[in-house]
Amino acid sequence: MTIELPSILPDGVEREDYARAVAALVDALGADAVQLEGIEEFRDPYDWPEWDTHWPSAIVQPGSVEDVQTIVRIANDHGVPLWTHSQGKNNGYGGGAPRVRGSITLNFRRMNRILEINEELGYVVVEPGVTFYELVDELAARGGDWWPSTPDLGWGSVVGNTVDHGVGYTEFGDHAAAASGLEIVLADGSLLRTGMWASSTSQAGHAHPRGFGPNVESLFMQSNLGIVTKLGRRISPAPELFAPLRFRVWEDADLVPLIDATRTLMLEGTIRNIPVIGGVLGTAAMRGPRSQWLDGPMTESDYRRMMKELGAGWWNLRAAVSGPRAVVEAQLERIREVLEAAVPSGEFSALPTEGHDVSEETLPLHPDRVQAGRPSQSLLKSVEWWGPDGGHLELSPVAPNTGRDAVRIGEILREEMEGAGFDFWPSICLFPRSLVYLGVINFDHSDPQRIQAAYDVYDSAVRRLGAEGYPLYRGHVRGMDVIQDQYDWNEHAYRRFVERLKDALDPQGILSPGKQGIWPASYRTDDQ
Repeated sequence: MTIELPSILPDGVEREDYARAVAALVDALGADAVQLEGIEEFRDPYDWPEWDTHWPSAIVQPGSVEDVQTIVRIANDHGVPLWTHSQGKNNGYGGGAPRVRGSITLNFRRMNRILEINEELGYVVVEPGVTFYELVDELAARGGDWWPSTPDLGWGSVVGNTVDHGVGYTEFGDHAAAASGLEIVLADGSLLRTGMWASSTSQAGHAHPRGFGPNVESLFMQSNLGIVTKLGRRISPAPELFAPLRFRVWEDADLVPLIDATRTLMLEGTIRNIPVIGGVLGTAAMRGPRSQWLDGPMTESDYRRMMKELGAGWWNLRAAVSGPRAVVEAQLERIREVLEAAVPSGEFSALPTEGHDVSEETLPLHPDRVQAGRPSQSLLKSVEWWGPDGGHLELSPVAPNTGRDAVRIGEILREEMEGAGFDFWPSICLFPRSLVYLGVINFDHSDPQRIQAAYDVYDSAVRRLGAEGYPLYRGHVRGMDVIQDQYDWNEHAYRRFVERLKDALDPQGILSPGKQGIWPASYRTDDQ
């Protein structure tokens, strides 16, 4: 068979070695599993089409764990780098784009089996190709007695989102923390299982979070040390009553008491899900493009006009409580009491709904339903803020869960974004002791100068945030090195430690080189 090779090949790989690797993949997996053309879907969807820095050279789609083992062994034999993703839909962070130009992308869409749903203990076991929609549908088909935690968009992978430290909005919204029992293919093709699942006789492989000895599960999250092929994750029982709630405040300064009061409710256990505080721009973008609202830089009067027209506050808290009716009713009263004491002018509302009756009819707004594990694609509308060909990046610094820290991050992001001609678009996810401040950079994807400006402000903001104690927890493929640079204690001891693991487990450096700013020895430069 003659194989016509793509024009973009992996940097540092000889054409003959690449050709032999592709031929071996086709021979082992079949021609339908190896794609050399039409791979545009697997690059960054918001990059300029003529830029090829993060283009893959081919796509390989395994159908089994054995296929994954074969793929990594072939990659090792020929020194070809792989870039692994599950669905490739993490668009605000680079989509399916690889760090190393010309990498072969290992995509998991063909491995999409739900392997177990345990309705006694409340967990699922899935392969990396299972989307949130598929899991939601399967749970619903079984009677809807269990809810998953999901991000806002449902097209992504349950495994991919979990191992990238993704966030949802139920009590198990910290997805990585809700995982128990991973199966991993290592760079030499061997298999590893973690936690209690490392015992071939354990009855609690996905029911208990740790095993005997060091817990290595987290080493394979946001990682290029191995490839996760199976994962167990907790789900929540459908409650008697589910109550999404809102609290709107009318002044920018109200953010500090709002966050501090919500922290009190979370630390005491009254609010157990992951609340979100957002401004009005996201709501406005769902109703129409920027030109419908603004014809120049945004002013306070513009912001207040949008608030009035959309019925939104300056800051808008969403959260949810669920459980037995009497408990939920008491929780709602406690939440109202604490929030109104903190911001007396704020407006509280709630929509108590029967747990088995959550739907678009009973809860027409996406922010309410997603807190019950019902994702949608509705937020994609907001990408069209600057026009129909829109793009976005997401900055995600982490801080202590205090109002003063949120205000400081907002000051940095506003100065950076507005100084570069972008709108300041904040959203804050709250955990009991920490917060993730999402700064969305929306841009006109039809203009390469605005795309480059977005990348530039991303880099600048990462450095400023890191210097003030707010490094990011997640990053775009173009920003992974500068994000990793912020983790600098003891002369970057963390990076040096993970590099030692990388060199030991993947001496050829074929698994996602550069992911999270961790490079194998063959790629490292003197200044890394």
